[in-house]
Amino acid sequence: MKRRKAGPPSASSIRKAGDEALSTLLAEALVMEGSIDRATHMFHAYPARMHPDAAALVIDACPGPVHDPFCGGGTVLVESRLAGRESSGTDLSPIALLVSHARTADKSLTTPMRSAARKIAAKAQLRIDVEVPEGLDRWYQPHVAQELGRIRDEIPEYDEAVQPLLKALFSSIIVKASFRKSDTINRRETHHRAPGTTAILFHKKARELGRALDAMAEGPQPLIQAGDARFDPPQKDRGLVLTSPPYPGVYDYLPMQQLRTAWMSIDMGSGLPAEVGSRRSFRALGRKDALQQWRKDTHRWIGTQADALAPGGRMVIVVGDGLVGDRMVDALSPTVESMRAAGLNIVARASADRPDHARGAIRIEHMVMAERNGA
Repeated sequence: MKRRKAGPPSASSIRKAGDEALSTLLAEALVMEGSIDRATHMFHAYPARMHPDAAALVIDACPGPVHDPFCGGGTVLVESRLAGRESSGTDLSPIALLVSHARTADKSLTTPMRSAARKIAAKAQLRIDVEVPEGLDRWYQPHVAQELGRIRDEIPEYDEAVQPLLKALFSSIIVKASFRKSDTINRRETHHRAPGTTAILFHKKARELGRALDAMAEGPQPLIQAGDARFDPPQKDRGLVLTSPPYPGVYDYLPMQQLRTAWMSIDMGSGLPAEVGSRRSFRALGRKDALQQWRKDTHRWIGTQADALAPGGRMVIVVGDGLVGDRMVDALSPTVESMRAAGLNIVARASADRPDHARGAIRIEHMVMAERNGA
């Protein structure tokens, strides 16, 4: 099993403030890096995820049910389950929800998933012409697109309980089999993939996910739902809200899933306007108005999520400064101000300088912990 490097570039320096023990813990979490091969973390690429070891450290230090309002690929949910903790997560992206569900699936589904994937892979290697979504021909060799189409068409033939896992397996190979440079780089780089290998890759991913799910510790199944963090709170009395919201002006998380949404006929339309801090908003609105909107959204989502914290509960946010053009976007101050406005006390924080080699700049990433009053 190939290991995937996790985490951002190594920090060149780090600063701490607040409670000594807690700020030291945040600093340790913030500089976590390297490959992680435990549980299901290696299944399915997902951009800008929190490092699993960072999530594990914070979860261990903060008791009670855990919630991640920007759950993405489910890192916090996997680590909560491994720790035996009740957890929940929301996200606007149907792809994020698909991946999070797969990474935390019940292991009773692994045998039927592997059986179905084996049969689907065999069927996908047959010479049966299928329809390919319009506009995708430039991203794939013709035989690769046909294999993907056969996989897609076979999934509905299997039990509804296992279909979400099969769809997640399908999603995991869509970019890998394409000419796209990576999940975060929408640049076309042609290469050759031999006939049959796309179907084989699908079956291989099923075996890998099955082994990972079988090896996971038994823990409470997380509650994963579609939701807008600005308006949709979790259940009350959360002990910890742990999340990494989109960094301002860095990514367009929903549009970057264009190949997957095309193959799976997913409409991202309703979620696009609600995406917080998107890069396209800075292009469309201009720096001043986009920053104002991002601050307003930050204030709103933090207030909504803070309301669900139990007395003494903690909110921990990982956020990085944005870089729009050649100018930095301060993410720390609006985040801290919004936490205070929500009635939380800032107890610790840590900040790390990270090199942005592509732009020849330093970008700063922060981890802030706040606590709700009460015993």
